[in-house]
Amino acid sequence: MKAKFTASFLFVMLAVLPVAAQGRPGGGGQHQAPQGHQGQSQRGSEMGKGTMQRDQARIHATAQQRDQLRACDQSANQIRQRARDLARTAQRSGSQAEPMRAQTTQLRQQFRSMQEEHNWLMQSLRPEQKTAWQERIRKMEQIREQAEAQLSSIEGELAHTYPDGRHIAERAREMERLMKAWQEQYREMNKQMTVP
Repeated sequence: MKAKFTASFLFVMLAVLPVAAQGRPGGGGQHQAPQGHQGQSQRGSEMGKGTMQRDQARIHATAQQRDQLRACDQSANQIRQRARDLARTAQRSGSQAEPMRAQTTQLRQQFRSMQEEHNWLMQSLRPEQKTAWQERIRKMEQIREQAEAQLSSIEGELAHTYPDGRHIAERAREMERLMKAWQEQYREMNKQMTVP
């Protein structure tokens, strides 16, 4: 009787011990890393990706290119101010053409000079720079065409004996808005530039 009881007790213990071992920390199954360690590894990986993206966004340029871009930005700002002044003159002058014609002549000259400076900048860009900025360059070409159309409309209106000052003011304000958009493209390019 005692032998049977001992055998039964051993059988039960052998069945229970593996289950208890699986339930204890470190027993059975695969070892899992602490959650804190996993979070640190994930954050480190994300930070590494962010650094790589910032490095890729940086575009190497020469000091001359940076200076030329800033000169272009200044020219665009001058045109923006001239367009604003023309809009104010047109509102005050009504159909008096001479004050508006004088300002429009100056605006046209400034616009032509800005285009020349912009062309010099574009010609200085290396193929990899043009590729990196191709979307901005495309937008700037669209803005240039729109600004040219506004300026031509002003000049066409001033060809009349009694030009419509309201029409000229509207076109001048639109040109001012376009020059602001043009400057924004330059300034985003400047942010991406890195000069050794």
